[in-house]
Amino acid sequence: MEIAEGILFAILWASATAATKFGIHSVEPLLLACIRFLAVGGLLMGFVYGIKGKQHRLPNKKECKHLFILGLLNITIYIIAFVIAVKLVSAGLVSLFNAMPPLVITLLSAVWLKRAVKPLEWLGIGLAIVGLAIAAIPNLKSSHATLGGIVILLIGQIALATGSTYFASIKLDMSRLAINAWQTAIGGVLMIPLVLANYKNIYLVADANFYWSLSWLIVPVSIIAYSLWMHLLHKDTVKAGMWLLVTPVLGYIMAVILLHEKVTAYAIAGAILVVTGVFIAKRIKS
Repeated sequence: MEIAEGILFAILWASATAATKFGIHSVEPLLLACIRFLAVGGLLMGFVYGIKGKQHRLPNKKECKHLFILGLLNITIYIIAFVIAVKLVSAGLVSLFNAMPPLVITLLSAVWLKRAVKPLEWLGIGLAIVGLAIAAIPNLKSSHATLGGIVILLIGQIALATGSTYFASIKLDMSRLAINAWQTAIGGVLMIPLVLANYKNIYLVADANFYWSLSWLIVPVSIIAYSLWMHLLHKDTVKAGMWLLVTPVLGYIMAVILLHEKVTAYAIAGAILVVTGVFIAKRIKS
């Protein structure tokens, strides 16, 4: 049962890039992200304080500050960078870069949480960086990615890793479900000013492609996959982390099958190095 849950989580989580790539044909990327997270945040808040209201309390002033920072880093900055990058970078390469946060977390933990980085972790980080470079360079040469798009993608990955490290450094006396509901809702609300500022570039075609993409990002990716992730974490954190390693490769495979992106020797070599590097780095216990 656990294997089936892990496989389903990895497939659904990895599908976010392809679903976003489809979605931006019908709706402006920032608007798509804003609608998605306002909807998910509303659904989660309704579940937490409506259906499960007796089990959860409202955050106090100090906790609101922490939740605001988590929403800004984990949702607003990360997702905005992601959706912009999806427009400028091939979906396969975006999927490979999704392996970066665990490695950045390792580095941030060394500085922020005073945790020493072990030699094998340095090796893993180095292999992953080399793998990303190998996969990215041909994309830049063939115009399947822009340098600006890759920089924006990196900013998003660093924001997510910073949010995760920040969460580990604070103590929130709230359930993970309530924390996720608040950070998702806050992150979605913080996107509204950016969408309004970008009104000249806004477009939305309410066709089947828009509804399918949005529905997939809301239900299978944001709700089902995240619920499976929390369940896997509760069972075994180390094993759950192993399933997360599978998602970059699955995302690349989906880009090839669904978006007809080309398979290259550089991409295969890069993917192998990225996954190997992350696997080595994350096998080391703190």
